[in-house]
Amino acid sequence: MKTIFTICSNNYLAQAKTLGDSVLKYAKDYKFIIILCDKFSECIDYSIYKNFKLIEAQNLGIKNFNNMVEDYDIVELNTSIKPFSFQYIYDNFNSDTVIYLDPDTCLFNSLDIIDSDLKDSDMVLTPHICTPINDDGLYPQENLFTNYGMFNLGFLATKKSNETKKMLSWWKERLTKNCKNDVANGTFVDQLPMNYTPLFFKNVKINTNPGLNAAPWNIHERKLKLINGKYFINNNKTPLVFWHFSSYNPSTPEQLSKWYTRMEQYKDECLINFYNSYMQSLFSNNWKRLYKIPCAYNKKHKPGQNKKITGKILNYFKILRCIK
Repeated sequence: MKTIFTICSNNYLAQAKTLGDSVLKYAKDYKFIIILCDKFSECIDYSIYKNFKLIEAQNLGIKNFNNMVEDYDIVELNTSIKPFSFQYIYDNFNSDTVIYLDPDTCLFNSLDIIDSDLKDSDMVLTPHICTPINDDGLYPQENLFTNYGMFNLGFLATKKSNETKKMLSWWKERLTKNCKNDVANGTFVDQLPMNYTPLFFKNVKINTNPGLNAAPWNIHERKLKLINGKYFINNNKTPLVFWHFSSYNPSTPEQLSKWYTRMEQYKDECLINFYNSYMQSLFSNNWKRLYKIPCAYNKKHKPGQNKKITGKILNYFKILRCIK
């Protein structure tokens, strides 16, 4: 069996369902699971997710879960449970392939290219960028990825193997206590450890195909085109497989990306219509009601817990805080 899963709190269920609907359309041979980093709410009708499997994070069997809830903010917590979710799915669903996608991604083609990669590789990663970015004062710039990670962990594909098991064990150990959004001290949630994955583990594929994980941070190298009703990147030979709608807020649809100012250079009719279509999908999946629902684990930090951060690093946080 093959599985795709995502992780979100109740307020991101509209995005998760939009992703799940695209999985049902383009990856019918995959089971779709939502790991709910939250508790089931009485104000949500979960029957609309009947085509998917929903699992509360508290049921993943994470030994230190209560401590993680206390130590992490909601973004940190959502990302910290990722390797545990991979392992839970491998242990409980007889899956030979498990792929993670962020809830604000959407498929636009089959995953044949990933299936092909996993025939010869145990893990597949995608870089944030594959070509240089002009130093023009717009964001993001190349140097930011040294703080936030070479690979975007809004996507990770794995197959069942001893090497994958070793990687997940190593990753779980790091994220149990060190999944902080603290760039000034060398940590950025789950992404920075993955810089070492191609060095520490065997059979890791780095796929630079521009149709994979296209997003605002790599818009400089991936122009979206609509040809005969299908989306392509740069030309008619590279199909768009999935797009990551990071930092997009449907309440301000004229702003395609809150943090990535470079997007404005590439805003054309195709891109605007593309995002408008995604917005309509979110609205049809109850985004206006769901996004207001607070997370049961969204605890305020204790006094003195926040670290002092320089103005420059704080600006980096503002720019790339939604890079996940």
